[in-house]
Amino acid sequence: MSLINHITRGWAARRIAKRLASDESGSILTELALSLPIYIGLLTGVVEVGNYLLLNLKVQHTVVTIADLVTRDEAISEEVITDIFQVIPHIMAPYTTGADTVTIITSISQTEDEQATIFWQRSGGGTLNEGSEFGLEGELANLTNTITMRDNETVLATEVYYRYEPLIFSFLPSQTIRRVSYFRPRIGSLQEIS
Repeated sequence: MSLINHITRGWAARRIAKRLASDESGSILTELALSLPIYIGLLTGVVEVGNYLLLNLKVQHTVVTIADLVTRDEAISEEVITDIFQVIPHIMAPYTTGADTVTIITSISQTEDEQATIFWQRSGGGTLNEGSEFGLEGELANLTNTITMRDNETVLATEVYYRYEPLIFSFLPSQTIRRVSYFRPRIGSLQEIS
């Protein structure tokens, strides 16, 4: 009787082993466990890249809007410039401004007697410590070769700087995004602030 029990148990064990070997119902969990970190990495990467691209679009939209607002009238005052700077947080929303951004407006003009010179310059819309790449008020303007100016012509160069900190991938370095917009005044020369 023990021989029959032994044979029956061996046969039952082989049958159970064969059934377990052919059972694939848990294989999806193994595949999921192996692929889930890859999917999470891809998803967070998409979020990070999407945030970076949206921020770049916001900064570009801000620089064009500010340049457009400054060049609308024949004359501009300190009060108007202050009001324009107060619009920046609304344009940049949902991104915070404050210590992460600064906007610099530079009036560059050229006369018959002088090369392109910075007539006036104002900054605001944030407190980020960045200086204009065009130079300082009263100095000759540092213009690229792509900008040419005629005598008695004014160009208002608007720069927006934004310090970008990655949302998720903190191992990536922070960087400062800079966008520039050049507008000519629609009316007048805007060589001075009234």
